[in-house]
Amino acid sequence: MFKPKYPTPDTYVPTAHIHAPVPVEQPARPAPAPVRSGVVDLVRSNPAAAVTGFVVTGVVLTSMLLAVAITGLALSISGVVLLLLVRMARQEFRR
Repeated sequence: MFKPKYPTPDTYVPTAHIHAPVPVEQPARPAPAPVRSGVVDLVRSNPAAAVTGFVVTGVVLTSMLLAVAITGLALSISGVVLLLLVRMARQEFRR
């Protein structure tokens, strides 16, 4: 039940290889000019894509800054509330 059943191996019959004639070498063509990729080329080819990229980057950075600010505010409020609760508890036990 737990023993794997392997499929039977395929029968491979090697065939004779017929080599094609070696072609005569032709002179090498000059390499094409390298394609430049960068911000300048992106703006030249599609300005809307560049503007969209900058807007998306700004939105992401702004949302991260907002998340850090909200977390800091929540922690500071929690700290004040916890401090007040501790002070109230100490006064209660002194009686």
